[in-house]
Amino acid sequence: MPETQQEAHSPLHGVRVLELTQIVAGPSCGRILGEMGADIFKIEPLDGDPYRNTFNTIPDEGKRFQSLNLSKKSVAIDLHQPEGQRLLQRLAKDADVLLTNFRFGVPERLGFGYDTLKEINPRLIYARITGFGSKTEAASKPAGDVMMQSYSGLTVNGGKLNEDGLPVLAVNTIADYAAGMGCAIGILGALIARETTGRGQIVDASLLRGSLVLQDTAVMREPVYDTVIRDPLVAAMQEVLDRGGSFEELLAVRNGARRGGFNPTAILFNGPRQAKDGVVSLGALTPANREAARRALEVTDEEIASVSDASRPDHEERLAAVKARIATLFRTKTCAEWVAILDREGCPSAKVNIPEMMSDDPTVNAEGHMVDLVHRVTGPQRVVAPLVDLSETPTRIQHAATSLGEYTRRVLTGSGLTDAEVDRLVAAGVVREYAPRT
Repeated sequence: MPETQQEAHSPLHGVRVLELTQIVAGPSCGRILGEMGADIFKIEPLDGDPYRNTFNTIPDEGKRFQSLNLSKKSVAIDLHQPEGQRLLQRLAKDADVLLTNFRFGVPERLGFGYDTLKEINPRLIYARITGFGSKTEAASKPAGDVMMQSYSGLTVNGGKLNEDGLPVLAVNTIADYAAGMGCAIGILGALIARETTGRGQIVDASLLRGSLVLQDTAVMREPVYDTVIRDPLVAAMQEVLDRGGSFEELLAVRNGARRGGFNPTAILFNGPRQAKDGVVSLGALTPANREAARRALEVTDEEIASVSDASRPDHEERLAAVKARIATLFRTKTCAEWVAILDREGCPSAKVNIPEMMSDDPTVNAEGHMVDLVHRVTGPQRVVAPLVDLSETPTRIQHAATSLGEYTRRVLTGSGLTDAEVDRLVAAGVVREYAPRT
């Protein structure tokens, strides 16, 4: 392998990662390791990661792919050929980490299963991201973010319905990112453990586990709470399912029960409100925050008293009346005016911004949350900065995503092959190296 180009002060300087991933979960994990300074060799099939041509305007250089594969060096190898598998095993001898999110069982068929590579390199940390995990028959099922949001309950927790009364999925593949971040943390832990044990190990992450972690409170079981709230709620929802009720009915039952467990006044002081020129969200989660919001919104003691007893038969009517007054008041001022008022009183709030506009946000730029890069094909770009900053061993984006096969020759000659041997592999269709489009 070639010498790393990452500066020695980076926290993962000298750590070599073979990344065999595609789409989002695996690449998002690898990106974090690259930000920490690891040397990431992205092993792609000869036609590349499928995301290269998803949301793309230039062949093989999709924007989503570029964002997920910063700091990585593309090496194109056909792992369906025995010679390609031998090349990967050769690279694994000197690697610290192998990262994959291939479907469970596929790595074994392609010559890079854990048992095979452990014999070659006992210090190798073998990180895999699967859909459901690795212990049941579900391990081999195809899985992706959309279906895992549904299976895990994330879809229900979103609480949104479309015009047909069906659940609306999150648009930012949160199950994928949760699994990727969890896997990155696991890899860092395994690297630390190896300093003591001298041995590698398997790091298992899954979309299902990551999705459950995001919903820890809702999924958690606790006898007292369960008896009072969870068990009656589950029984009521099961009744809706048994009689073939709609998802909208199911969600109404769930939301009604969950609302009963909160301070009724919290409903007044949380969530989005329409202002004169946009939307502001309030986040009054503590008593002090709610009192601050009450002052800012000029909610009287009488209004609080009118909505505090949820058992009253006219509770919903009273609550709706106070909410309507607040809604009318909110439309009298701009987002900036409301945020200033709420800040002054001590209530967390923020204008609802548009993601495509966040790269120009003054706070984002003042905090250094964007990084300027140059891609060899698509030119200048601004990307989101590393997930975290470290004061003594700084993180950084090493470079823009690389073109398909851009590092094939350098990585293979760095592992001991001659240029003539690489030429033969290219001619035989075992590997591919980057060739500019004409």
